[in-house]
Amino acid sequence: MSAVDIRNRIEELLKFTLHSFLNETLQFDLHMSKDFCSHLLKHDPSPDLFNFSAQSDDSLKGVPPYPLYKRLAFALQHTIMSGTFYRTYNQMPMLGVECSLSHKEQAWGLLISRKGSDLIDVLKTVDFELHVREPFFSQLADGVKRIEGRCAAGKCSSIGSGNLILFNECLLFKVQDVRWHASFSDMLEAESLAEVLPGVKSIKEGVQIYRKFYSEEEEYSSGVLAICISRVALQPYFYLASILSELSYSGIRGILGLTNTKGTTEHALPPPRSALLSSFTMPYNKNVKGSTLTHGARALAKHAHRSNNKFWGILDGSDSNKNKLALDVIVNLVEECCWLNLHVVPPHGDVFEIRISHGYGARWSKDGSKLASLSVVTNGLALHRDNMRMSTQNSTLTMKQAVNDGCSRIGGNYCLLAAKCKAITLVLFKLKYPTL
Repeated sequence: MSAVDIRNRIEELLKFTLHSFLNETLQFDLHMSKDFCSHLLKHDPSPDLFNFSAQSDDSLKGVPPYPLYKRLAFALQHTIMSGTFYRTYNQMPMLGVECSLSHKEQAWGLLISRKGSDLIDVLKTVDFELHVREPFFSQLADGVKRIEGRCAAGKCSSIGSGNLILFNECLLFKVQDVRWHASFSDMLEAESLAEVLPGVKSIKEGVQIYRKFYSEEEEYSSGVLAICISRVALQPYFYLASILSELSYSGIRGILGLTNTKGTTEHALPPPRSALLSSFTMPYNKNVKGSTLTHGARALAKHAHRSNNKFWGILDGSDSNKNKLALDVIVNLVEECCWLNLHVVPPHGDVFEIRISHGYGARWSKDGSKLASLSVVTNGLALHRDNMRMSTQNSTLTMKQAVNDGCSRIGGNYCLLAAKCKAITLVLFKLKYPTL
């Protein structure tokens, strides 16, 4: 099987697994919320609003395009084939990534590699692949439809007892028997109509269904087959469901490219690309007549002069020129970013943040509806400072509480001494972290 074949199979299996979980027909508990799983299946409401490079769907860099399950499938396939957990945020040093994350990544990589290899071994046993339209595919999944009717031509003419058939790249069935008939009407009359086409009321109606796929000439020249099938106990999607269950929120976020730092919102997924660019291109002064400058161009104007290597470009000319430069900058950031996080950043609150390997990046509100800022990280100091702000707030509160508790338990002159110690402690803390 080629890498493309594996990726396509995993995509379909992943979509089927998530839909089955949401429909409560999956035999596994994925140990994740339905909202989280549903988010993985969502499509971008405006996928063609902006032009991205054709390679963006075949890369693990950048903000993952919607639907997210496709990027997830690609990342799973990459990890299965390489044997290592793929990540991009290791290209950004000193960004406050939790030390325990590397250990988790090793465990995730082993999990995906081991169970993914088992999945591929099962897929390699498939003899034939067939596609069945709804509602008949759902009837196959439910075990109601037990006979598949096909013209005895092409690859179907080679199907025999004991063969394994993969339907719609998701469900695996074993052939129990194959019976030849001269026509579809003969087949429907000889076989059980309820097992061939459940819900169809008459043979005439059944023949009309087959006529959508086969002409009378094809039917009578080759004859038709009644392929009797039974569902295999160990289905391919079982392996994928097991992988998802063990990865859970943090593993799935990690394989989608999101990192984990202090303040990370653990159950959040990145917003669609169209939302990021739409908020970036919103008019900055929409109530001012003749003003066309966008929020993104306004943010870029504040940062263009701060880059020694002119990364942000030279912002001059008309509003239209500035807007175009700003759009080029943000598209590059969205496509090339190697560090993504949904986390709490004082004073903005919950934000979605992206950065490229050189440290340049942008922040939005967590749903992407509002641009917060453009910024640059030098050796990770800005993000380290954000993390330390959060630690400072927590540590300061803890120290104050400890000192106050101590003061309440002692009396007389000791209270004055405790108060002085408190002041000295806070001063030393500020000296240690002067930029906070």
